[in-house]
Amino acid sequence: MKKVILFIFLAMFLSIGLGCLNQNIKQDNQSDVSSDPVIETRTLSMVAVGDALIHGAVYLDANTHEIGSDGYYQYDFTNMFTDIKDLIAPYDLKFYNQETVIGGKSLGLSHYPRFNSPDEIGLDLIKTGFNVVNLASNHTLDKGEIGAMYSATFWENQSDIYAVGSYTSWDNRNRVRVEEKNGIKYSILSYTYGTNGLPVPAGKEYLVNVYRDEQVKIDIEKVRDQVDLLIVSMHWGTEYQHEPNDTQREQAKYLASLGVDVIIGHHPHVIQPIEFIDDTLVIYSLGNFISAQNGVNKRIGMMAAFTFQKVMTDGITTDYFLSDVKSDLLWTHSVSSTQFKVIPFSNVTEDHLSHSKEIYERYKQIINPSTDPRIQVGFFET
Repeated sequence: MKKVILFIFLAMFLSIGLGCLNQNIKQDNQSDVSSDPVIETRTLSMVAVGDALIHGAVYLDANTHEIGSDGYYQYDFTNMFTDIKDLIAPYDLKFYNQETVIGGKSLGLSHYPRFNSPDEIGLDLIKTGFNVVNLASNHTLDKGEIGAMYSATFWENQSDIYAVGSYTSWDNRNRVRVEEKNGIKYSILSYTYGTNGLPVPAGKEYLVNVYRDEQVKIDIEKVRDQVDLLIVSMHWGTEYQHEPNDTQREQAKYLASLGVDVIIGHHPHVIQPIEFIDDTLVIYSLGNFISAQNGVNKRIGMMAAFTFQKVMTDGITTDYFLSDVKSDLLWTHSVSSTQFKVIPFSNVTEDHLSHSKEIYERYKQIINPSTDPRIQVGFFET
């Protein structure tokens, strides 16, 4: 009987011991699992095209010859961009430069040298999918204060559009605009080198952001700590030159030193290179998006894109970086100054442009002359 009791006691003791051991192992395993860091990556993608330079031939081609309720001819540009719509659709932010002011039809539509474009060009590019638009250009004041105010008001009245560079008041100009998409906070600033010698109305400098180092520094410092991604749109450079000038390079370095993540450039009406300055992506010039300018170099534009990634560990941001930087060429085709259409180079044939393959290879070298492996040049996929 004593042996039986001893055996039962030992069995109970061993069972309890094994239970405790298993519990400890389980707790240890749970502790190991809970101590593993939780890593999350958030992404925001952006695509950009260049100048909507609306010459008379372009808006005459879009004229529907119908009079609207406003008493003016109506215009329809949508067919010019049908090949672009699907290309930009996958991106979160879709940028273009409204080179020519939308100043109101009552002032009379006009083209070079003092432009005024119909409202429909803006509305139809919104229909195409664009949701970020630059307004600061050397043509912002082409129709004076009235035209600039009409343009700024027009764009402020468009819902879900991030318009930058021209404003209706000091309050709107100085407001720090922070937007959030996919868990990433971003802000966009915009500047132009000048206004073709047209004076900015005194006390109303909010109508167009003219670049000054001091003001740019103030603007960036106000927003830099509030956002993950900071983009600056720059209207700069020498017209019709594929190489950035000294001022562009100096200003790009200055903006990079202030913590700008991406610089998007336009104005030369031809494409210029893409490069990195440390971690700052610089697109010096996207060239023309659509125009009636003559010359192959002025009909070739660039579409550039990137993805911004934000890495979080246990809910705390631990890294930011740019990835999937890529670019491709666009061609503005027309027939005897009519039938304007923007075509991806993947769809360009010899009927559109003679020696198109050779031209494409040459322009790829302009985009990435240093053959930086971080910058891809090739056809976008729909």
